Amino acid sequence: MLKAVFFDWGLTFVNGFKKERNKEIKRILKPFGIGWKEFNLVYLRPFYILRSAGEIKSDKDFEIAIQKATKKKIPVRKIIGVAIKSQIIPRSHINLVQKLRKDYKVGILSNNVENWVKKVMKNYKIESLFDAVIISSKVKARKPDAIIYYQALKKLRVKPEEAVFVADEVSEDLVAASGLGMKTIWLKTKEKSWWKERNDKVLKIYQPDAVIKNLKEIIPIIKKL
Repeated sequence: MLKAVFFDWGLTFVNGFKKERNKEIKRILKPFGIGWKEFNLVYLRPFYILRSAGEIKSDKDFEIAIQKATKKKIPVRKIIGVAIKSQIIPRSHINLVQKLRKDYKVGILSNNVENWVKKVMKNYKIESLFDAVIISSKVKARKPDAIIYYQALKKLRVKPEEAVFVADEVSEDLVAASGLGMKTIWLKTKEKSWWKERNDKVLKIYQPDAVIKNLKEIIPIIKKL
């Protein structure tokens, strides 16, 4: 019997970013002669992995590390602020969690930076929406490391077989959850993400317990699981 539902954060509970985000970040980067795509792929993403793993302790250190790598005084903390303000959480997702909490414990399980997630929650006034928010930077372990799943299950006091994980990434999120005994639901989005090709390969040898295209499909599926 399922007792807990965990959601991934980015592109699962959060439905992406406002269109203005890229335009604003391009404006910030323009004086430094670097494009958003290059900055994101070459510099931001590698250091973000370290930041979300707790290896880089603060946004200031994060900014300093990227400035040293680029040899440019890019205002990285300003870019972080733009990204935080641009995240989209549909009202329907909030309503869904409120409904689920009538019958289940509900948590966030994400590779992310804790204070970034908290700021987004504050912006949407949903600080008390979840029973637990498990973020990799706090745990100092990123999915698919079993430790972060262990901490999530421990926080909600449930066994693996009593929990389901909903996420858009198959390889990084769902395979490990299945290996630990959790049920899994893949949110198949139309987002053109860098991990889409990896998902396609992994799905040739692994199948989640359910596949959905919209979170509104989740309640009847959870009841069947």
